[in-house]
Amino acid sequence: MRLPCAGSLLHNSHECPCVREARPSTQQRGLSLIELLIAMTLGLLLISGMIAVFAGNKQSSELNSAMADIQESARFALDNMASEIRMSGFQGCLDLNFVSPNLLGNDMPTADLQATAAMGSIIGAGNLWSPAPPPGFLAANHNAIPGTHALTLQFGSPATYPLVQSVGTGSVPDTIGPVVVDTTPGISREDFNLSAGDLGIIADCNGADIFRISSISTGANTATIGHSASANSSGSFTRIYAGGAGAATKFMRFVSSVYYVGDTGQTNDNGDAITSLYRQSLPYGDMALNPPTELVSGVEDMRIAFGIRTGDESLTYVLASDPLYDPRRIESIRIGLLLNSRNRIAQDDDTNTYFLAGQMIEPDTAASTQAAGTHKSDKRYRLAFNTTVKVRNRRTRP
Repeated sequence: MRLPCAGSLLHNSHECPCVREARPSTQQRGLSLIELLIAMTLGLLLISGMIAVFAGNKQSSELNSAMADIQESARFALDNMASEIRMSGFQGCLDLNFVSPNLLGNDMPTADLQATAAMGSIIGAGNLWSPAPPPGFLAANHNAIPGTHALTLQFGSPATYPLVQSVGTGSVPDTIGPVVVDTTPGISREDFNLSAGDLGIIADCNGADIFRISSISTGANTATIGHSASANSSGSFTRIYAGGAGAATKFMRFVSSVYYVGDTGQTNDNGDAITSLYRQSLPYGDMALNPPTELVSGVEDMRIAFGIRTGDESLTYVLASDPLYDPRRIESIRIGLLLNSRNRIAQDDDTNTYFLAGQMIEPDTAASTQAAGTHKSDKRYRLAFNTTVKVRNRRTRP
């Protein structure tokens, strides 16, 4: 199309040059199918990488959290057991190797404290414990895991109370009078909280009696404790215990603890059984009013070895089933705990071998004849912990 020239109306005899209409040099085009597929592939690769990184971080976080939980649980369990192992056989200033306390209380959890201050049992099928647990402990009431070990510890509580006055009737010292102790706040490491029916120990540096408390009456920073024949084989102590300023006599609660690994009755997301470390304290028989305490969840196995000195030789560590095992000669105790995570958070099945108190624990899929026990070959994360603790109240050996 031609456009009129400027001034053409005035100059008809002249023609102007032709001016063409402006047009775009190219036209807009879309992405080709190949380009679209490449872009989608690159996007999927980026998303896959992000998912992999996220999944790896999540698994790493779960492993780190599980490891921290397991380590904290193991530390708590071993600290509790170690503190009671050190106290086993404690009866004031007496050495258990030389002086065994007189047993007065009815239904006592021991017939000889030298033999039960620290003792072990191996859990068999059908709630069979060997050696047998302390008197009054009913194995059938506890879902202990077969193949694991149990530990019994008995001692006088470190929370001791001094006598305000000598045991006696009125001002006359004798063996049948009540025990009057000082309960002033701060005089002992814990507040006085004993009740009638509890077991107590009265001891000086020459002798001790374990008796069942028949009555308690409290006054202004004092407690008067009865030991009548109704709750004991005799209402009379074996000796007169001095009290007052400078006297070495102490009164304390008698403690008897049984540690074992038991089934909680719970399962995780995959149906794996959850097991825990339990502590059963006195009184043993009343499961409704005094059930066992679940100390730590996730304890799969516990193994115990006992340090026995034979002659002048160094300590030999034996199991409770060993012919050399003698609870009266235990000088130290090795504890091994195997803990697992609640859920399956590892990438592969656990085929590791663990050592608990010197005993080899292998996976149940490849256990050898040398294995002392087995663990599940699942994807739960596991750690083994071991410690050795000296029994302090057997300072010398007869």
